[in-house]
Amino acid sequence: MSEQSITLACGAKQYSLRLRDGLSVQIAAPNHVQPAPDPRQCIRDALDHPVGSAPIEKIVRAGQRVCVIVDDITRLTPVPLILQELLPRIEGAGVARSDIFITVALGSHRKMTDAELEAKVGTQVWQSYRVLNSEFRDSAELVEVGKSQLGTPIRVFRPAMEADIRIGVGTIVPHGCMGWSGGAKILYPGITSGDIVSEFHSMQGLADGVLFGKEDCSTRLAVEEWTRQIGLHFIINTILTGEMKLYRAVAGDYVKAHRAGVEFGKEVCGTTLDQRPDVILATAMPLTADFWQCTKALYSSSDVIQKGGSLLLLAACEEGMGPHPEVSRYIGMENGEDTLRRKIEQGETGEELLTMAVGVSMSKMNRSCRISLISDGIRPEEIAEAHYGWYPECDLQRAFDEAVSAIKNPHVLIVTEGCESVLTLRT
Repeated sequence: MSEQSITLACGAKQYSLRLRDGLSVQIAAPNHVQPAPDPRQCIRDALDHPVGSAPIEKIVRAGQRVCVIVDDITRLTPVPLILQELLPRIEGAGVARSDIFITVALGSHRKMTDAELEAKVGTQVWQSYRVLNSEFRDSAELVEVGKSQLGTPIRVFRPAMEADIRIGVGTIVPHGCMGWSGGAKILYPGITSGDIVSEFHSMQGLADGVLFGKEDCSTRLAVEEWTRQIGLHFIINTILTGEMKLYRAVAGDYVKAHRAGVEFGKEVCGTTLDQRPDVILATAMPLTADFWQCTKALYSSSDVIQKGGSLLLLAACEEGMGPHPEVSRYIGMENGEDTLRRKIEQGETGEELLTMAVGVSMSKMNRSCRISLISDGIRPEEIAEAHYGWYPECDLQRAFDEAVSAIKNPHVLIVTEGCESVLTLRT
């Protein structure tokens, strides 16, 4: 029997997967769009033609303090390129360099090292401007600016709130809680307190269905409304090709420019399926750092898989489980929504609620399919409570063959970049 093969990336490593002849297989990969021929000009064009907003040069003025909020090391936004075009415009409008600073939005992620911060913003910016990690734990570094719909104080990184102008910089990709990243998310919950981050994720845990890839989902609309209380004056968002090169950029109003960018994102990330797959093998590319990030690859796949099918996740997880290792326990919970709802009603916040909310949202996938993790970065006992199967990466072929052989005449989907693929069924 003849075979074909496909090469799949797992972090820095690559694996060859054999596909037997006659197997019904569809490949979901980022669409082959052409990158911007001149990346700097692409950023300039976005800044020259903002969506729903005046140009940044017309927004800032001399004497103002300007905070540029950028995403952290888990994201691939070409921040140095953007800052090279943005900062001279701000200074050209009369703002003193000493009144401009960069804040890295951590959400609830770990602080970045000085070396990581320098790499994130570029050496020239690192040497010329203040660059700060945001803070989500220390109350002295947070200031209250209002209350959420659940009555939780909205506390935001104090230096950013002391600025007169806040500018958000990020990349638009599919997201499990917000539908798509980018836009208002860089501020809320990007630089808010841990309890707001947890409340943000609790909305994901209680939501009906998968939010991944849905731009007008309830969480995003709520976040955009809360952002109006805080003030985000301008955004610059990029859209990358499957090879992580700049494809398009948008700038302007944090809602209108974001939606324009989502349309470009769909051109890169969208795949339409003619039928529900029985078996899905998805890689966690390009977010491979830890289990917390890698599981983003499960959302869209679980939304389209045949009931009772097998979902395999190939994920490097170089940093292990990541910042919330207890998420495995919550993934395996029964009736997790009820427990989560009770905690919210009791006014509980913090990291435990955040972790539970994400785990509960993921637990719903266990009802529709069998999930197995293929990873050398995670030990099987670390995910045992999630009721996931586990294979070492050297057994990728065995994991795939076992899943395929368990179903008669299976239809298989292979997703080469699961964390940034939006899968939809043809209607």
